Amino acid sequence: MEMIRVYISQKHEIKVGDKIAGRHRNKWIISKILPRQDMPYLQDGRPVDMVFNPLGIPSRMNVEQLFECLLGLAGSLLNRYYRIAPFDERYE
Repeated sequence: MEMIRVYISQKHEIKVGDKIAGRHRNKWIISKILPRQDMPYLQDGRPVDMVFNPLGIPSRMNVEQLFECLLGLAGSLLNRYYRIAPFDERYE
């Protein structure tokens, strides 16, 4: 296992109108910030941190985000770790 160290150069509270981005070329704008008690909860009682519009995935053609989520769920249920190569013809 490798250790990766990340340094944060700036830290600030998000607010409505801020833009955030993910590692799959996906971008969002914060439209609403709710108190934790008003957020949806998972079946085990844990509140979710963020809720995204699922229509942003096919419209941006970043389906690798779906693959990563499904593989993460499978790994969690099977108690396994998975490592996959990037989606690139060099790895075919």
